[in-house]
Amino acid sequence: MSNPFSLQGRVALITGSSRGLGAGMALGLAQAGAHVVLNGRNRELLQARQKEITDAGGQASIAAFDVCQRTDADAAIDAITDTHGHLDILINNAVSSASGDFLDTSDEDWRRTLDSALDACFRLSRKAAAGMVARGWGRIVMISSVNARISRGTNTAYITAKAGLEGLTRGMAVELAAKGVTVNAIAPGYMATDINTTFRADPARYEWIRNRTPMKRWGTPQDLAGAAVFLASDASAFITGQTLVADGGMTIAI
Repeated sequence: MSNPFSLQGRVALITGSSRGLGAGMALGLAQAGAHVVLNGRNRELLQARQKEITDAGGQASIAAFDVCQRTDADAAIDAITDTHGHLDILINNAVSSASGDFLDTSDEDWRRTLDSALDACFRLSRKAAAGMVARGWGRIVMISSVNARISRGTNTAYITAKAGLEGLTRGMAVELAAKGVTVNAIAPGYMATDINTTFRADPARYEWIRNRTPMKRWGTPQDLAGAAVFLASDASAFITGQTLVADGGMTIAI
């Protein structure tokens, strides 16, 4: 019996994979056999991640573009398809978030957050899904957040974008289910990555999150690798429209 978790022969684009959660998931998919296409805006960081993956025996290439620039994003997906013949897996991970009190949030900050965390995921998914449907197989994975269902202050735009992303996941899943394409989401808890370095630097806030999590620790990029491989593989063939929460138990604890 073949390994249902194998991604051998698959091509995967992971947005925002120069560091943090994206880099962890990219390494996991490469270890499962996929050729991973690393995305971000900083080519030097992408090259470092590419070397890390290839040094470990994996396959990786680079697609440096801003997910909010539709023309560049469309061209990148076309280039991936031209080069490899197919794009099988899309993981929408890139995000830019503007934090601040709700009453002080400008229209520009609100729009920038939703554009990167929701609108760009819609556009990239629409573009990638067209090719997946034509080939009769595809996996799209959205990276949501526990903040789609629980909230804290100074984070309203991000919370709204992630809640919308889970709605997009369900809507796409229903439409694409009979066409060989599954669409699911992963909702990470609080992760020890660069995006929240300032938050973690405050001992009181760091301990508040740690103690709020039943596993008594923050998550790491490696904690998402297995979930990403599962949802990108044949092992999850009968699962679509779902959100897999990876939060160390935070959202099920009182």
